Amino acid sequence: MTEELLSRVKARLELLQTEKQLAQLKMQFATTLENIGQGVCFFDADQRLILSNRRYAEVYGLPPEMIKPGMTLSEITELRYAVGACPVVPHDEYLAWCDAINSKASPQDWSVELKSGKVIRVHHERTSDGGWVSTHEDVTQHRDAERQIAHLALHDPLTDLPNRAALKQKLDALLEHHRMQGSPFAVLCLDLDRFKEVNDLFGHNVGDLVLCLAAKRLCAVAVGAFVARLGGDEFMVLAEGDASSAAQVADLIITVLSEDAEIEGTRIRMGTSLGVAVFPADGDNAAELMGNADAALYRAKADGRGTARFFEPQMDKWLRERRELQRDLQAAISQQQLSIVYQPQANIGGDVTGFEALLRWNHPTRGNIPPTVFIPIAEESSLMIEIGEWVLREACREAASWPRKLSVAVNLSPVQFKHGDLAGLVKSALIETGLEPERLELEITEGVLIDDLERAISTLSQLKALGLRIAMDDFGTGYSSLSYLQSFAFDKIKIDQSFVRNIGLSQSSAIIRAVIGLGRGLNLPIIAEGVESTDQLAFLTRESCDQVQGYLVGRPRPISDYAKYLGHANDVEQLARVRPAISAQQEQSHRADSRQNSGIG
Repeated sequence: MTEELLSRVKARLELLQTEKQLAQLKMQFATTLENIGQGVCFFDADQRLILSNRRYAEVYGLPPEMIKPGMTLSEITELRYAVGACPVVPHDEYLAWCDAINSKASPQDWSVELKSGKVIRVHHERTSDGGWVSTHEDVTQHRDAERQIAHLALHDPLTDLPNRAALKQKLDALLEHHRMQGSPFAVLCLDLDRFKEVNDLFGHNVGDLVLCLAAKRLCAVAVGAFVARLGGDEFMVLAEGDASSAAQVADLIITVLSEDAEIEGTRIRMGTSLGVAVFPADGDNAAELMGNADAALYRAKADGRGTARFFEPQMDKWLRERRELQRDLQAAISQQQLSIVYQPQANIGGDVTGFEALLRWNHPTRGNIPPTVFIPIAEESSLMIEIGEWVLREACREAASWPRKLSVAVNLSPVQFKHGDLAGLVKSALIETGLEPERLELEITEGVLIDDLERAISTLSQLKALGLRIAMDDFGTGYSSLSYLQSFAFDKIKIDQSFVRNIGLSQSSAIIRAVIGLGRGLNLPIIAEGVESTDQLAFLTRESCDQVQGYLVGRPRPISDYAKYLGHANDVEQLARVRPAISAQQEQSHRADSRQNSGIG
């Protein structure tokens, strides 16, 4: 009896231990099941739920207490359909599809987008008794992230416009379609005028807002076209249709992007230049079309901005030559190919009062390249900053060496006003060379004032505070010079040589009289440039013009050619006067020479 009792006690203890272990395992299983991130469910062969965790219900937006063991798959899916956590197919079709899935012996994986917008990824495996176990994972955020990544791969993050990669895809598709149809379409390449100045003046945040506004305006006006941002301030538009319809789109774009913008309380001047290439006339592949549209854009900017240009075959050669010249100009600075010549300025009686410093470039293979060619190229890049500084310092250094205290005039480019500390540069040049400030005259054109009048006036005031003089160059060729004379107290006005050249025409002579009268009223000296004949000099003398400059006074030459005017080596007594008349042979020689008389601007 004792042994039997002990055996039963032992068996009971072992059973209790086993039950305890099973309870512990059950608890561990339940804890694990409830803490995994996926929904889990077990169904038997009769499609009745054996077990599921809370996450299974939550994945489908159902309260966990609504799903209980013993429920059929059909009952559970009815709950899901009631809250929209179901596929787009009808309930019966979905159950039939589930049966088809469960009939397959191998594990199955699929993703389904529900009516609610969720995306659920399911892993399904049959069990040996004909039932199944499956996991259900909400991958909506993962799907959204993938879509976002895919979107970002083809879109600009700032403006949300298609990017260069998307443009290439679209352009390839258009090429394939239009080759088959034999129909044209246009590629329009554009960038924003003066955008770099916006960034420099107002900061990149305002610049970003300008880009977003430009993108919005583009999309609004280029209806039906494909608009992309390539980077920076460069955009491209792909528009169906021929050259005529492309011209209409281009005009609309220029109009809408030329309207000023009000950003963070600041009025921003906007504008655009645009180049157009048309398939198939201007290219039959993506690279050629984009390259030719870019060449047309480059020409539009060179022609004065704010305009559109269609590609022409000669533009490609023109663009290559300009880019070659830009590379050569970079080398010209370091290889000392640039030089300064000086052209005398005289009062109306003939006494030389000073010289204008004029920049020249003697190319090693092309020879002398006119300033009208290389100055715009320099102004399109940062080269103008370096060149302008060199001209200023060299002209001041040279003038400081003259025994006679003649003035020296130096042209300033609009580019120099937009970048860096111009007043600081001029002050440094005066101190470094020892030139008296009153002997330096800085010449500016209307272009300095057009882009940002307030900033230009501030800089001019700083310059004038140094004691030097400021002259308005090319007066009369702009559209609002009179308002500029009100905004700033200039020291001199230069009459543009185009009026002097046509002095025999009533319109030109009337303009000259008006400018001289204006100068007299404002107590401003007037200098006429481009004086080449005695007739021109006689007219200017009769009208009481103050000073003259031109071939009749002297050509632009190395300063050593004018040593007698500078007071070197007792040459003061040899100072010449402009003669009241020159021989017909001399005058003919003057007119035969090139009329170029440009400075660095």
